[in-house]
Amino acid sequence: MSEPTDLDQLLALLTAAGAKSADQVLKAEMAKWTYMGGKRVRILPLPKARKDAPTTVHRVKVTLYGSKPPIWRRLDIPSATTLDLIHETMLIAFGWFGMHLHSFETPYGTFGPPDSDDFDEPTMNERKASLGQVASEAQAKVIYTYDFGDDWRHDIVIEEILPATPDVTYPRCVAGRRQAPAEDSGGISAANEENEEEPFDADEITAALADLPTSRKNRYP
Repeated sequence: MSEPTDLDQLLALLTAAGAKSADQVLKAEMAKWTYMGGKRVRILPLPKARKDAPTTVHRVKVTLYGSKPPIWRRLDIPSATTLDLIHETMLIAFGWFGMHLHSFETPYGTFGPPDSDDFDEPTMNERKASLGQVASEAQAKVIYTYDFGDDWRHDIVIEEILPATPDVTYPRCVAGRRQAPAEDSGGISAANEENEEEPFDADEITAALADLPTSRKNRYP
């Protein structure tokens, strides 16, 4: 006899609850799940911030999903940076204008702006979670999506967690490949048809990142 599936368990709960409270049971059960890259996963409790977060940086590789050849950036970001500022960092790193909605898919739920209620899906406040909380170890992954129409998905993979270097201003870009597609250009399929290898300058992005309002706070003594 096969093991009961999640659907079997849900149906059993609904049957036991009866028609009157079945809707409440369904909503409560659905609230326990989230999506990462189209895969449904159980939501984990958000961990506390790492004790060393104020003195460490996350080295991340961010790849524009589906891009051929790959469009990517390697960034050093303070571990304590909240997700709203990760959003600002992604805009600069890939040249987006910030005119569209965005979200972060994590094992701890979906995060976005505090006033976001799109598609009636529960979205947690991105200002109240840091990169070090939603991706606390090397190889952890977070999915950042910008513009739900063109659906620019960025896979953020933690490569290393490093001690911050004295007198370095973070965040910074240390490597990358190709310019990102133009805003409102139709999505990754349209971008791949152009397939242009435009020059990329990591120092230029780092200089732009220095204009972030919190950059001065992220300079380690």
